Amino acid sequence: MSGEKPMVEKKVILCAILAIALGIATIVPLEYMMTAQAQANAQTAEAQAKANATADVQASVQPMFSDVNVTYAYCNPDKTTSNDTGTFYGSSVEAVVNFTLAPDALKNADAQIEYYKLAVSSDQGPILNMGYYIVLEANSYVTTGMGGPEGTITFANGLTFNGPTATGQDIDFGNGQCINYPAWSSSSNYTWGYVSNFIYGSDPNNLPQTVTELRNATTIYIDVTKICTVMVTGNITVTTPGSNQILQHIELTNTGNGFLYGTYNEANNPFPMSGDPGVTLAPGANETQTVTTIP
Repeated sequence: MSGEKPMVEKKVILCAILAIALGIATIVPLEYMMTAQAQANAQTAEAQAKANATADVQASVQPMFSDVNVTYAYCNPDKTTSNDTGTFYGSSVEAVVNFTLAPDALKNADAQIEYYKLAVSSDQGPILNMGYYIVLEANSYVTTGMGGPEGTITFANGLTFNGPTATGQDIDFGNGQCINYPAWSSSSNYTWGYVSNFIYGSDPNNLPQTVTELRNATTIYIDVTKICTVMVTGNITVTTPGSNQILQHIELTNTGNGFLYGTYNEANNPFPMSGDPGVTLAPGANETQTVTTIP
């Protein structure tokens, strides 16, 4: 019997060690699970806060402009121009658009952007899409740059926003403007936009298909639609798609010297135009420019 006592003591000690080990093994996963749960709760709260902030911005999105009106449009299907690098042959389309500010524009936001499409077609079908966008900023320190075919806008806080071409829109946003809201709204409730596109090549016998389609047209049409409205508050952007409603449908008449819609009053418009009125267009061969309007 005396030999069995040490064996029993050893068993007791081993059981105690095993119990302690099991206790530690139980506590460590529990602590880990509590930490993981806390992190998950924090992430959920952060996501919910962001969703609430986005919903608040979404609720405040209002159209920037109560009216969008093309007052003049001209298509020169057979245009030739030259610069230091050579001669270019092609077709040009240009338009002057009057944008009228809506009463509740830029409410509770740092900036708002609207992207528009001017779809050019003929009696034979669609031809090309021209784009235009306007950035309305709360003050002159909100945006730091804009431009490029995607209508890219950079903001002072580091945010970069690309226009709707990234979502499959076949459109070049080489035309746009940025407006300081306080200065503009105190002096005027509208602004002009100049939208243009020159489709060209250096070989008159090998030009883009778009040029051929414009030259073969009997009648040319332009349909204006709003692609989307973008509200910017801090680093949050909320995009509200347009309704695809045609805001304006115009028909350009063949004058024998191109296709013309509306009238152009050189004294009342800020942009020099080409075409039927007989005035000279400012841009060079590519005829794509960014215009900033200061009423």
